[in-house]
Amino acid sequence: MKKAICLAVACSFLAGGAWLIAARASESGSGGKKASAGKAAYIGSQSCRGCHTSPGRGAQFEIWRASRHAHAYHTLLADSAKAVAQKLQLAQPPQEAPECLRCHVTGGNAKPEVRGPKFNVTEGVGCEACHGPAAEWKNVHMRDPEKARALGMLHPDEAVCRGCHNPGSPTFAGFDYAAARQAIAHPNPTHAPK
Repeated sequence: MKKAICLAVACSFLAGGAWLIAARASESGSGGKKASAGKAAYIGSQSCRGCHTSPGRGAQFEIWRASRHAHAYHTLLADSAKAVAQKLQLAQPPQEAPECLRCHVTGGNAKPEVRGPKFNVTEGVGCEACHGPAAEWKNVHMRDPEKARALGMLHPDEAVCRGCHNPGSPTFAGFDYAAARQAIAHPNPTHAPK
């Protein structure tokens, strides 16, 4: 009985975090936005690589690729993740469990029809986890940031991060937003304030 109550509380926190992300994204113009007919919403971090690898533009892709976010899916394959899943009595292994994929994979619980051909769960927490599904804004965000925001591009804040980094996570050990933001900083010097 105690395990069932703990699992219910954990699921409530996770659902609350998912709701918060959806609500914040909706406020920013993307959350409830559907992809255009025949177009996938999530296109995968590899789609960002071409323009965001150059050191002159900030090498954002390389910074992400070296981060813990990029390896978030792979942590679900570890014995420690399997032990957590067993303790929570999840019905599926962690790399398949919606409870885990929600935070360890960009769009982890999104329907397959909103995932483009370059989308890959093994990318872990990629660009679109923080900046929103990119199909609609990818081709305009560098030349027209306002239009990109109108099409759903997000500039994440603490609430977006805390959607996953919160006490509802079974491995939560605290979260220092300022330190975490610094650890994943990947500014684009071509868009720096003048």
